[in-house]
Amino acid sequence: MINTTTLRRAGALAVLSVVVVLAGCASSANREAMTPTSIASSKKLPYSVSVKTGGGNETNPLWSSDITNEDLGAAIEKSVTQSALFKEVVKGKSGDYELSVSIVKLTKPTFGAAFTVDMEAGWSLIKTSDKSVAMRQVIKSTYTGGAFDSLVGTTRLRMSVEGAARNNIKQGLEAVSALNL
Repeated sequence: MINTTTLRRAGALAVLSVVVVLAGCASSANREAMTPTSIASSKKLPYSVSVKTGGGNETNPLWSSDITNEDLGAAIEKSVTQSALFKEVVKGKSGDYELSVSIVKLTKPTFGAAFTVDMEAGWSLIKTSDKSVAMRQVIKSTYTGGAFDSLVGTTRLRMSVEGAARNNIKQGLEAVSALNL
């Protein structure tokens, strides 16, 4: 005969198994998914730019999705190239301008059906020839991923992190395009 303690343990194990299956492992935000499809600017600056990023973190697969500096930089570089905002993006050397973007805060929920992620990043654009500051601004963005985006919670969270980063990049580059350089 099965006692109640055994039944409780079996029930707890079943619930834990379902949670593990639905939770999955966390993965890093994808650079392609962080790249905005369009940026509201028709301005084409005749300068080169280098991109520097900071404040990102590697994703712990047992915790929650994060953004690496490399992936954020790649998404910004691709966005600049696609929008043709600057003449070219240079790597490994100085451009006419240096665009620095540093993640200051990335607020993520731990559970829920819809995930709202808030991102705050410091954006600065420096003219490399004389180190003058063309722009220094904090860009705040948010993105809410819906419950039906994915059944897997870690995937929904990653998608929301990517959405917040995508919105941040779009707003940041629109701020740069509004400058008179």
